[in-house]
Amino acid sequence: MSGLREPRRGERGQALVEFSLVSIVFFLLVFGMVDVGRAVWNYNTLAQATREGARYAIVHGSDSSDPSGPGGDYYTEPDTDSMVTQQVETFGGGLSPSRLTVQAEWPDGSNIAGSHVKVTSQYEFEPIFDFLGIASFTMTSSSTMLITN
Repeated sequence: MSGLREPRRGERGQALVEFSLVSIVFFLLVFGMVDVGRAVWNYNTLAQATREGARYAIVHGSDSSDPSGPGGDYYTEPDTDSMVTQQVETFGGGLSPSRLTVQAEWPDGSNIAGSHVKVTSQYEFEPIFDFLGIASFTMTSSSTMLITN
């Protein structure tokens, strides 16, 4: 014989019980890693979209043919510019616009060349596997740039 023994009567279901216990932990870890990966991807997308919104604002200063910010057609005081918001939403592919909030501020009070613009975006992240105990949370990204035009 090859040294293998026949399982005893009480050991027949042992492998199934062990697999059941270990697989629960394994799948919880896998599902948790999927949600963490989604959160990282969403934050990276949010940060990039926020930078693109700020970039749009700096090249559409008061000298532009279509200015953003104070004095522009799309600006609503105190901190909303619909074109900057649209840019963030456009570059935020995969982010739900209903959970995205964009604020654009001109801390120096104007949109002339040499002034600053600050774009802040917030996104409410909702995990897929909420049964793991991960609550939804708000991600925030901010970008401040110098107006060039």
